This record gives sequence, structure tokens and C-alpha cells, in this order.
Amino acid sequence: MAGQKESTILEWVILLGLTACAIALCEVIGLTQMWEDCVVYTVVVFTVVLRALRSEWGQKEFWESLALVFTGHMVVVLVVLLELPPRRFGIPKLLLVPIGGMEFVFIAGIVKKRMALLRLQRRDHEP
Repeated sequence: MAGQKESTILEWVILLGLTACAIALCEVIGLTQMWEDCVVYTVVVFTVVLRALRSEWGQKEFWESLALVFTGHMVVVLVVLLELPPRRFGIPKLLLVPIGGMEFVFIAGIVKKRMALLRLQRRDHEP
């Protein structure tokens, strides 16, 4: 139980650390609040996905699937961001929480499903 608690604390430290680094980098670069919100949102969502699917890290199919999903995520985020009217305080933060949770479940499901499909395809092509 103690090891599990330490792991959970470490996960929170990593998540908060990466989020803080993303915010600091956005501030240094000088991004607007909306762009900063999208960068931080992306970092948080994909950090959670990476942690949740940690057992899959050693598989090539995982990284291929994650790269494809990340690319799709970025395209959607850019389209949405360009369509939103400029706002002084960026995107409403309370809106990002449920959207991030839904996107996490969606991404994790797509990655797992695509990994299974790639495994089947590779297994079928093996002599």
C-alpha cells in the first residue's frame, strides 16, 4: 500500500511539474491566454494518457497509435482555436475539465483499439 501511495504522489508531482513547465514556457514565448490554455490542456491530457497506458510503453504499436492520435488532437485543437473568438482570459477553465476527461477516455480507447488492430495485422503477416 505504501508503494502505491508513493506512486500516486509521484504521478501528481510529474503532472503538476509538466503543467508548470508548459505554463512557464508559454509565458517565456509570449503566447496569448487562449494558446496557453490549449498547450497546457494538451500537456495534461497526454500526460494522463501516458500514465494510464504505461504498461503499453514497450510496444511499438503504442507509440505509433499515440503519434497518430496526437496529430489528430493537434489538428482539432488548431481548428477549434482558430474558430473561437478572442477572449482576454482564454478558454473557460471549468469547461476544460470535463472536455479533458472525455478526451482522455476517447484517446485511451482509440489507442488501445488501434494497438490491437496493428497486432492482428502484424500477426497475420508473420510467416
